[in-house]
Amino acid sequence: MKALKHFGGGVLVLAGLYVLLPLVVFDFTSAAVPHDEENFGTQEVAIGPKPRWWVPKAAYDLDVPGGFSYDPSGWPFVVWKPMCVAFLKFKGYALPVEWR
Repeated sequence: MKALKHFGGGVLVLAGLYVLLPLVVFDFTSAAVPHDEENFGTQEVAIGPKPRWWVPKAAYDLDVPGGFSYDPSGWPFVVWKPMCVAFLKFKGYALPVEWR
């Protein structure tokens, strides 16, 4: 019974981290735009909230005049894909082609 409590506590900690870490990893004030897609119909395409500048390996490439460009296979977008899809639907963006 004690092992089951420890296992349940570990699962709760991991679930809590999964829910709370996006607040640290992402900047929810703007959207991350993919490097190879602009529009889908009348909607602008985005991948999710923009990762913070210090998150390693989140950006696809640095385009100095335009800032960073992003790819849907970046680790923050893969790990938190359900949250990214919900963000895009809430903000009215289209999903990238890899996710349609």
